[in-house]
Amino acid sequence: MSRYRTLALVVVTLLLAALALSCGRRSPGERAAGATSAAQGAYAADDTSPEAVAARAAAEAAAAEAAAAEAAAAAEAAEAAAGGTAGQDGAVQTPEQREAARLAALPVPSPVFGLAPGVYPAAVAVTLTVGQREAVIMYTLDGSTPSATKGSRYAGPVSLSGSAVVRAMAYVPGGKSAAVVSADYTIAELCVAPGGTGDGRRTSPMGSLAAAVDKARSSGIRTVKLASGEFQANLELSVPLAVSGGWKADFSAASGKPTVLRGGSVDTATNKKAPGYALKVAGAAVDGTARLERLVFRGPEASYSAGLVVADGARPTVVSCEAYGGSGSYGYGASVLSGANPSFQFCRLDGGEGATSTGLSVDGAKATVSSCFLLAGNGTVTGYGLSATDAGVKAYSSVLAAGKANVGYGAAFYTSKDSALVSCTVSGGEGKEATGVFISDSDPALENCIVSASGSAKSYGLYTNYGRSAPSRLASTLFLGCSTALLYAADTKTAYVSVDAGGGLAAEDGRILSSPKPDACARGDFSLGPAPGFAVPAGTALPAGRPSAGPAATDLKGKARTEPWSVGAYEL
Repeated sequence: MSRYRTLALVVVTLLLAALALSCGRRSPGERAAGATSAAQGAYAADDTSPEAVAARAAAEAAAAEAAAAEAAAAAEAAEAAAGGTAGQDGAVQTPEQREAARLAALPVPSPVFGLAPGVYPAAVAVTLTVGQREAVIMYTLDGSTPSATKGSRYAGPVSLSGSAVVRAMAYVPGGKSAAVVSADYTIAELCVAPGGTGDGRRTSPMGSLAAAVDKARSSGIRTVKLASGEFQANLELSVPLAVSGGWKADFSAASGKPTVLRGGSVDTATNKKAPGYALKVAGAAVDGTARLERLVFRGPEASYSAGLVVADGARPTVVSCEAYGGSGSYGYGASVLSGANPSFQFCRLDGGEGATSTGLSVDGAKATVSSCFLLAGNGTVTGYGLSATDAGVKAYSSVLAAGKANVGYGAAFYTSKDSALVSCTVSGGEGKEATGVFISDSDPALENCIVSASGSAKSYGLYTNYGRSAPSRLASTLFLGCSTALLYAADTKTAYVSVDAGGGLAAEDGRILSSPKPDACARGDFSLGPAPGFAVPAGTALPAGRPSAGPAATDLKGKARTEPWSVGAYEL
């Protein structure tokens, strides 16, 4: 019996071979049907022998293969007719559609920065890469979120000469987009905020001003930015830094709110030349490139207390700052010592709470003051707007006022040469004895000034002490109040109490001041406005001043002066 089964299997194999030879003349469906029929013809339907079962299985497999081939042939025919291929859903796709589908399926990782975020002392170049060759990188530097349609397309290293947060994303055109990533590069500056714990980046500020100054010194960085808020100071600065305050929390712009540096209590500040301070700027290394801006200095509690001290040859520019002396015996808004030569612009320097208080004290040094308030503060014993000893001070378009101290001086010069008050408003205050400008062995020039004194007992416009004490120039100056004398010369005990027709000063006996010879002076009959502005009341007619160049060409509020010039600090 097995011989017959073997013979039948041979027959089936021969039939399948014959079918294969005729494949070019028959369709896949026809071939499948023929294979099935051959298998059924070789064995009875109820034959369950192993050979029969195997033959039928082979026939069924051949039929399935043929059916698949027929379907593929049909698809090829459709592609040939329509120029495309069938997609997964059986729909016909063009080559463009196939490419779009491929791009849509590509994974897109986020870009990678080639330079670590951080603080750098100079310009850097930042590379961006993405692990998908089909992807495009877009980036922004202005804090906005990049997208496929917003930002700059990355084409090479991004050069950064200033601080910026680089935000980047990647996308495949027509495909997926990656998440936005960012990196903060802080260039040539350190950022500090109260409570900060970072490395000095804009997004990760430091918390200690002293630590920031040390880091700036060691790294060669020359700019330190302080967010609004308050810092405990007692700090000495001996490198030429630009320190600015009042920044927003992200350091993108000024906040309009102050940054306060407050000095802690000091027991060792026992004399004028070594006061306690919130900040001390000292040393010849602090040259004209050093700058302090938008800061408020509040002196410590000490016998001698200053908001700001500038000493030992330092030459910083101080702009839009406020400085207040602390409580104690002697208070100084700012104290300039031992060969220093700072420039103050648009500042308020206030003696604060000391019994004897001085807005600006200059001793053995020089200073230039432009469009500032120099105010004695709340001192009750003696108050000075400006006190200059062995100094050279030039003040332009500024208010110098003594306040309500028992003895007040708008400005006082002691053995000081090469000093000048130009287009200033000077008030001796409202205490018992008030003097606009006190001159002792000094020769300051006065031009285009308003000089006021309203003391309850004595009121002097100018008081020239013994020896070589007289202004080198007195021109276009308007006197207000000054009931005791417009100018009192202690050497000769002469009080010049009126202005003659030629603008000179005359004594009661008719003598005319001859050295210096006053020029175009006048006397007014109005009062200045209240502290701290000491402004001229609106609508008041003033004598014309003389045009000047330089800092005096801008008034106290930063307004450019025009002819006819107004005397005093304000351009009316």
